[in-house]
This record gives sequence, structure tokens and C-alpha cells, in this order.
Amino acid sequence: MHKNKRDSMDRKSFMLGMITAFAECLAGEAKKLALSPPFYPEDLEGIRHEAERIAGEQGIFLSLEENLDLPVPGMLQWYVMYKFPDTFEEYQRLRSLGYNPALDFEEFASLLSYGMVWGKGAEKVTPRLREKRETKDSVARLLLNPGDWPIKNGAGRTGHGTR
Repeated sequence: MHKNKRDSMDRKSFMLGMITAFAECLAGEAKKLALSPPFYPEDLEGIRHEAERIAGEQGIFLSLEENLDLPVPGMLQWYVMYKFPDTFEEYQRLRSLGYNPALDFEEFASLLSYGMVWGKGAEKVTPRLREKRETKDSVARLLLNPGDWPIKNGAGRTGHGTR
């Protein structure tokens, strides 16, 4: 298992906590689709059983994304989390067009419910941030080795992230 020597956090609990929080958002239909925090392939067996249990408890589905199309194929994985199959089909459609959320976040933003509003009266709402603030990537800092995130494509372009 990869260890980020800068932090002594329990990585498994952190990942499962994020999966639980996103699962609750999906179950309550506050998000259409979510991506678990990225993890190394060797982390999978340590979280798989509990992630599947959480998904079952929340009435959502998981699909493992192995990311074989990244510059270092399969170096990082995540779960695609969803409640409704049509949402996952849209994710798969974007992936079939060659997009990867790690490199092409903007293509997935609405599917991940960033800046989106839906439901009764949604057409009357203009989604926006109340205040844009600079943020740091706590997930990468806590879970990944330095330099493993954000992912850069072969041309050196850096992806936005996966939340």
C-alpha cells in the first residue's frame, strides 16, 4: 500500500468516509454521480467489501474505474458511484468519447452536479458560487504520494481533479 510519509492519517477510513458522504448525497439525490477519492490498485482489496456494503445500505451502485487510458495506465483507480443507470450510461458515453475525469473534468462537471440545479423550478435558478476562494487539494495531500496528482497527460496538460 502506498503511504504518504508526510501524514499519518488512516487512509482507509478517510476513503470510506468520503465514499459514505458521497453515497448519502446520491441516495438523497443531491448529486447525480460521484467519484470516490482516487486510490492505488493495491488499496482496492482493503476498501472493496466495505465500499460495497455502504453502496448497498444507501441503495446506490458502484463501478470500478481502472483508468487504463491515463498516461500511467491503471496507476490510480476510483469508484464511479451512481443511483440511476441512465446517469452511469452518460458517464460511459463520455468515457467512450475519450474523456477521463482526471484530465477532462469540465466534460464531467454537470454529471457530477457541479454548478447544476435540477428539479421543480430549476429553470428559474441561475447556479453560481456565492464566493470563489482558493482551495488546496486535501484529498491528494492525504491519500497520494507527492507528484501523483494532478495527473498530467502526455502533452503535460494537467487535469482538474475528480471531485
